[in-house]
Amino acid sequence: MEYHIDRSALKFWTEKEMRLEGAHLLDLCNEALGQGQPVWTPFLGQALANWLEGILQREGLAFRLEGGFPDAERVRFLVVADPDVLDNVPSEIRALQATTVDPRGKLDHRQVLGSLMGLGLKREVIGDIRLTEQCCFVAVAQEIADFLLSQWDKAGRERIRVEAVEQNVEIPLEQGKERRITAASSRIDAVASSGFNVSRTMFQELIQQGKVKRNDRMVAKADLEVKPGDILSCRGYGRMRLLEFQETRKGRIAWNVILYTPHKH
Repeated sequence: MEYHIDRSALKFWTEKEMRLEGAHLLDLCNEALGQGQPVWTPFLGQALANWLEGILQREGLAFRLEGGFPDAERVRFLVVADPDVLDNVPSEIRALQATTVDPRGKLDHRQVLGSLMGLGLKREVIGDIRLTEQCCFVAVAQEIADFLLSQWDKAGRERIRVEAVEQNVEIPLEQGKERRITAASSRIDAVASSGFNVSRTMFQELIQQGKVKRNDRMVAKADLEVKPGDILSCRGYGRMRLLEFQETRKGRIAWNVILYTPHKH
């Protein structure tokens, strides 16, 4: 009798879209177990990755996760039926470097992702996008790498040169600014509005507009409590990683955070 992962784990998701994605992931895992062939998942955001990792660990199944970069947020899982072959399966992630033709040109996350999606690609084949002053690095599924090397030549208004990154090249960590912020509480509207430097009322409106995520999941309520390790994102404002907090003598909450804000032209 073939082993199958129990689909009752899908009850975790209240959002229909996430439940459908979760069902697809379980199908892929069951395919690996049933056919005995290694299977790679698409790139997953933090919420789905944490969910799937918990299931695989609970079931005692052999897996490996990769993102192409150090401390990658978006990762792919390799699931195998035979633990002995886990380390022998080659990676199916490629890293590409895009550099502006104009030495004064700059790239931002929205430009890069938008240009990739504009080529007809789905988000699931694109991993993290790492920006530096001169260029950007993008992790992609191996099956689209050659296509991008030949067809991806523009991001926003910037003309770009794209090349494959050799395995021994050290890809920089994403550059962010560490800051200390204070908030009245650990509610997401209080913490994030302070970090992104907008009014609390405005941030509540951004939540209502569906522009705010925590750990890659849409936030529906402004009173959601945040905790260290959470990654908060707001469309148009960037992302924020929460590090640690402590209560001040005045009863407020002081957070150490890292801010990743969009590049401005």
